[in-house]
Amino acid sequence: MRDTGGTCVGLDFCMKSVFNVNKGSVHFAGSDVGWVVGHSFIVYGPLLRLSSCVFFEGKPVVPNPGVIWDRVQKYKVTSLYMAPTGVRVVKKEDYDGEWVKKYDVSSIDGFLLVGERCDPDTIHWIHRHFPHVKINDTWWQTETGWPITGNLLNIAEYGKIFPTLPGSVTKPVPGYDVRIFNEANKEVAPGELGKVVIKMPLPPSFMLTLWGND
Repeated sequence: MRDTGGTCVGLDFCMKSVFNVNKGSVHFAGSDVGWVVGHSFIVYGPLLRLSSCVFFEGKPVVPNPGVIWDRVQKYKVTSLYMAPTGVRVVKKEDYDGEWVKKYDVSSIDGFLLVGERCDPDTIHWIHRHFPHVKINDTWWQTETGWPITGNLLNIAEYGKIFPTLPGSVTKPVPGYDVRIFNEANKEVAPGELGKVVIKMPLPPSFMLTLWGND
């Protein structure tokens, strides 16, 4: 069971500091509403931040590859939140960005990628057709409650976001102590490959157990 109070605090932090969603923002979560995104980042998250949210259900290329950008223009979307898989579907149908050019997408400040790490070619596609946006490639899963790693779009202590390195999910998000271990379960030096390990204690939003089935 989740710590509900801790989850609300964590969700508010994530919407503000990781995704830069604030009062007056227009948050478009073009991801699967049946996933953790549905309740956390389509409904409760924007409400906590006093922002508007655009709902979208369907394939991002139906009836055409411009359907997402049409909504961005219509509602003046400031933060666009999509799974890398969804972006790849659009990229496949519109690699040269001809449909992007048909719409005014200048309102987008943050292009937020959620879930699995995004492949470098898709990051380059976003850079080419949305050169003005801040890209935040986050890595996490339902059980973790909020991103394990990602960029930080709105944390005053840093003063600016970290440079985007295509293929990398940037830095651990506050609340997660991320380490890399080798097969002998020894921590490795920076630059070495290994297993991703999260050190205890875990954040309050993390799903530590299942009801009746530890």
